[in-house]
Amino acid sequence: MKKTILLTLSVIAFTAFVNVASVVAQEILEPWPGVTIKVLAENDNVKVFRVTFAKNAVADWHSHPEHTVYALTNTKLKAEEKGKEPAIWDLKAGQAAYSPAVMHKTSNIGKKKATLIVTEIK
Repeated sequence: MKKTILLTLSVIAFTAFVNVASVVAQEILEPWPGVTIKVLAENDNVKVFRVTFAKNAVADWHSHPEHTVYALTNTKLKAEEKGKEPAIWDLKAGQAAYSPAVMHKTSNIGKKKATLIVTEIK
């Protein structure tokens, strides 16, 4: 009985490791100069990625479904939406924020590189 449970747990752990390894191996993208994106996990419900903005980097016009943002570093971003006043996102490392679906342009206006975890809700 103990051997069966141990074997079952080993198979589950190995399967989890293989799935995590395939997620970790995701390609790092640089869609705009100074902006890198690495997909950390994705399924039918969410897409989780790490985005890094070099100082003064700009992510040109793009869209997101509903999403959350978690700051890994102190972050100061300017988010521009057409027809609206720009919004300033001034997040300290460890802070999180929510955004409804949006089409925007985002600029790092802070003094240093900014790194965030973005979770899009599909």
